[in-house]
Amino acid sequence: MKTKLVYSFFLLFLLSGFVVSAQKTPYTIRSSNEFDDSKGLPLSQTNPYTNGNVLLTYAKGEKLDKIGFQLFNVDLSMAKSNTAAVKTLFSNKKTYFDRVIVSNKKSYIIVREVFKSTKTEGLSAVEFSPTSLEVTGKPLKMFQTSRGVIGGDRGYSSATSNDKSKIFYKYILFNKERNDKLNREEFGFFMFDENMNEIWGGEYEMPYSESRMTRLDYQVSNDGKLYYLVSVRESDERGSDSHFEILVYQKDKKEPKIIELKLEDYTLTDTYLYEDKTNNIVIAGFYSKKGNPSTDGAFMVKLDAMSGKFTKLGGGYYEIPSDLIKSFMTDRQKEKLEKKEKKNEGNEKKDLGINNLEIKNIHFLDNGNTIIVSEIYFVVVSSYYNGKTTTTTYDTYANDVFVFNIDPTGKLVWVKKIPKRQHANDAAGEGISLSSAVKGNSVHLFYVDHLENFDMKDNEAPRIHLNRRGGFVAGIEIDEKGNVSKHNLGEAEQYETNFYARRFIDGKIKNLVAVQRKRKKNMLFSIDIK
Repeated sequence: MKTKLVYSFFLLFLLSGFVVSAQKTPYTIRSSNEFDDSKGLPLSQTNPYTNGNVLLTYAKGEKLDKIGFQLFNVDLSMAKSNTAAVKTLFSNKKTYFDRVIVSNKKSYIIVREVFKSTKTEGLSAVEFSPTSLEVTGKPLKMFQTSRGVIGGDRGYSSATSNDKSKIFYKYILFNKERNDKLNREEFGFFMFDENMNEIWGGEYEMPYSESRMTRLDYQVSNDGKLYYLVSVRESDERGSDSHFEILVYQKDKKEPKIIELKLEDYTLTDTYLYEDKTNNIVIAGFYSKKGNPSTDGAFMVKLDAMSGKFTKLGGGYYEIPSDLIKSFMTDRQKEKLEKKEKKNEGNEKKDLGINNLEIKNIHFLDNGNTIIVSEIYFVVVSSYYNGKTTTTTYDTYANDVFVFNIDPTGKLVWVKKIPKRQHANDAAGEGISLSSAVKGNSVHLFYVDHLENFDMKDNEAPRIHLNRRGGFVAGIEIDEKGNVSKHNLGEAEQYETNFYARRFIDGKIKNLVAVQRKRKKNMLFSIDIK
């Protein structure tokens, strides 16, 4: 058993033949002792609590008979471990673990039951104590479907409202029609309170055929409504023009209220639907000008409760400056882009843009500003045929980060580019990408990078960091005024585990937490923000 590690950094590093002076960082990385899985069950879920404790849940998806829990104190010491027997709670033989849901006051184990005789299925919940880790209640039937669910155990998704007072589940039923032009997808939507009492729910048919509609995102509001963002084609024909709509589902309404979203002469390239701190329903994302395949900038629009329409009030359109796009490139790379700019001068459809830009997170600052964290992220799929067999390979890339800061009036305060290049030889890319958090009015980013990228100049391009090839843990702080500070939190190998930054989630006490695994041992980490 390794002793507990605590790292606080005042570092002196040798980089490319010169010394970078020691610096005090706003971060501390803590880790637990190594620990085994619970009774040999695989880790399924990590749930941080508001008091700083962390609950780990272990369960097999199939043949559910027991669930393991491990509770860690705020200092990352293990407070309690327990295995709860659930086999006797459910008479149905085909019972599977779905997830653990933690609300403000209660914690539940959610299981999926498949009923062979009726070819239906459903979910049940049983309450457990987050301190004793014992099951404390009897199973509660949440709902039962009218027929099979697409995707089986992967066919359900859940969400909680921002205030944790509403718990929502949805699923998609098997199609009645094989022809997408005839079939209208049917969904199950169910809303519950913290006691697992149903607020409203049922099975609903979408207002458009499957060939016309694409599901994009959804948000559960604090007042118990479901906002569903969809893209709708004007006809069943591929390539036809499309527009965006919000379908609003609520109690005692079988048909959704439809709100059309119009974004002037723009095409959306990514979308993110959420409820902000003042209970506004907001859509943020990226747009490109018609005819330009690259992302030109970000947008943010809010739902006006009075008019029932989305407006730019408190939002707007934020074009990414070309000078920012050209930063952290070699002189040769910049020269190529400048020639391209000059050649296309006056043609807005060929403005400089960014390909494959995705929103990774939305944060809210204490001053009311909204932070959009985005990253250039894409997967390249290659197939090779040798005359007998076909081999397919996957390469995942997570490159430059763009961070937008928007104030409550809709004004862009600043946009920053954080240069990086990450590459993984697989489709998941688990060892690359980043995590993010806010404290006060500053945003913080964490990822593993190539050591030579620590002290880059504006006319230098970042070196590629290969997944599982060492590197250092980078901590980036962007303060309220847009000042960027880069911190080296030590070589990733010193943590003696696979330090996958993208696994870190909000630890509830101005920190991020994650379980990392190596050589069949687990360690719980916390990145604390001072």
